[in-house]
Amino acid sequence: MTYRMQVFVSVIGALLFCAANNATEAQRRVAGQTEPTQRIEAALKVGGEAYTSSEPGKCTHAPTASIHQVVSELWSVQQSSDGRSLALSFWRPKDGSADMVTLSVTSGNTSHQINTVRGAGASSGSGKVTLEKSGNGGTFTVDAKAASGVAVTGTIKCDSFAPHVAEGG
Repeated sequence: MTYRMQVFVSVIGALLFCAANNATEAQRRVAGQTEPTQRIEAALKVGGEAYTSSEPGKCTHAPTASIHQVVSELWSVQQSSDGRSLALSFWRPKDGSADMVTLSVTSGNTSHQINTVRGAGASSGSGKVTLEKSGNGGTFTVDAKAASGVAVTGTIKCDSFAPHVAEGG
């Protein structure tokens, strides 16, 4: 191979490497981007304590999702700030069976969970969550009890729901 040919092949190789590296970096940026956040209005009573927040978080919706092989519509809310967090997954089965919910409210060292998802092993806690849609968002009304017997009541409001990204991508 002549010197000119070696230089040509080296330059082409370097260009291909740079193009591949830029494409990989672009994919990494898209995959690693933080999802948009919005203000979430939480006004809950947990036991005798008020849990109120208007911190940013994520509200998402999937028109078709599945949990334990139950095809459902899914809405979720995630909010976390200063040692306090709120996580809600609200499943509405397409077969018309009862709605299912997982709810976790944490403040400092105290955490309360409710899980009414069928097929997830033993449920914990009980109660009902309803969703009143409004425009692109909605308000969840919570009337539930954690397994410990602590009542969790109130509302969680999302101004809009972003598309839900399934676990694992």
